[in-house]
Amino acid sequence: MPLEGDQAGLRVSYSGVRGIYGESLTVAVAARFGEAFARLVSERFPAPTVIVGRDTRPSGNELLPAVIRGLTRLPCSLIDVGVVPSPTVQVAMAELGAQAAIIITASHNPAQWNGFKFLIGPHDIVLNADQTRQLFELSRQAAEPSAPGAAAPVAADRHQEALGAHLRRVLAQVDLAPIRRRRFKVAVDSCLGAGQGVTERLLQELGCGVVPVRAKRDSEPIAANLGALTAAVVEHRCDIGLAQDLDADRLALVTEDGKAIGEECTLAFAVDHLLERAGDVSAVVVKNSSTSRMIDDLCAAHGAELRVAKVGEVNLSQAMIELQGQGRAVFGGEGNGGVIYPPVCYGRDSLIGIALVLEYAAASGLPLSALAAKLPQYHIIKRKLEGLAPERVPQALARVRRLFEGQAMSDFDGLKVTLSDGAWVQVRPSNTEPIVRIIAESASPELSESLYRQVEQEIAPLLSR
Repeated sequence: MPLEGDQAGLRVSYSGVRGIYGESLTVAVAARFGEAFARLVSERFPAPTVIVGRDTRPSGNELLPAVIRGLTRLPCSLIDVGVVPSPTVQVAMAELGAQAAIIITASHNPAQWNGFKFLIGPHDIVLNADQTRQLFELSRQAAEPSAPGAAAPVAADRHQEALGAHLRRVLAQVDLAPIRRRRFKVAVDSCLGAGQGVTERLLQELGCGVVPVRAKRDSEPIAANLGALTAAVVEHRCDIGLAQDLDADRLALVTEDGKAIGEECTLAFAVDHLLERAGDVSAVVVKNSSTSRMIDDLCAAHGAELRVAKVGEVNLSQAMIELQGQGRAVFGGEGNGGVIYPPVCYGRDSLIGIALVLEYAAASGLPLSALAAKLPQYHIIKRKLEGLAPERVPQALARVRRLFEGQAMSDFDGLKVTLSDGAWVQVRPSNTEPIVRIIAESASPELSESLYRQVEQEIAPLLSR
């Protein structure tokens, strides 16, 4: 989406708005998007109730009053749920009767970034592409911000209610007794983020012994960032390690022997468990186009239907809403550790992910490493290249097409090439960062690495240095 003026440098997509605080993202920009969102929502819900929440990024303290000032240029009622996981805000919309919400977060982006996720009823999901385009146009028409010293209107504090509602919904979806009998010892690294307190509360409700890991690290819960967690699991002889990003919508796992097994396994565990739990019920699993073939294999093993959506939480949410409207049992998520379970909410939710993984482990009686060994075994590489200007993306994709001429290809979401043995490589410009993502998966690490390197070599001459 092209950006102009003082909004240049922002990333605007259906994932929301993200930018580097103090550069592309300022309090003036926050106020402008607050007003734009109020106008967007008011067209659908006169005098709406709007929730605001945030993660623990320090810049959220400055952005919050600016967002509120923008929102209240139009008639609305405000609820402030404070520092909470992003999925808690989605749950709170339904529980507290709100029609819309803004979450101040940049999710997995680095610390210097911040941004906004915009949620809207009636299903309490992030904006779709058309709504995002409308929001951007409205932001360009918004009034000049009020003086920086002007006090922001007061919002009703419903922090504890929101957290309590989320916990109740999660706990209602699992059989508590077997989990409590296992008395799991769990190390949890919430990245000093929004999930920290509520995750420990959830684990205590599940009868777990908790080893908190207070690690300052990059938000993305990938293996390279989880050294403190893996060490804690081994040192304290834990059964499992849990890692979240700053807004706690993603979950990664560490086995009892201190191995970070990758975010893809989170969704695979949840899907395998839920399909087993569903029994003869005809379930549909929804994943995105960048998620591991493990999900395909698990669906085939259980006789379940698989649907593939484009990358982006809203695309999965909309597919699940449509399927539920047809009376289908549906769940799924993204291979980035994002489990989506509609009885809780239509967004990625690490808390229901935790509860389902622990129920899965309790039901099996096996250690997490053994459960991981039972999953379909693939090797997936996820890397990114910086410096590919948007106008060069078509040229880059054309080069990759020529490289793999004769192989099966799909431009459903970026460009995805599938080889005859099922190995695949995907090239996709990111929706949230100025990068191009390359994902390769196969049955061997050597082939996955080779696929990645071939694509990298084709694109490298087009990168700006």
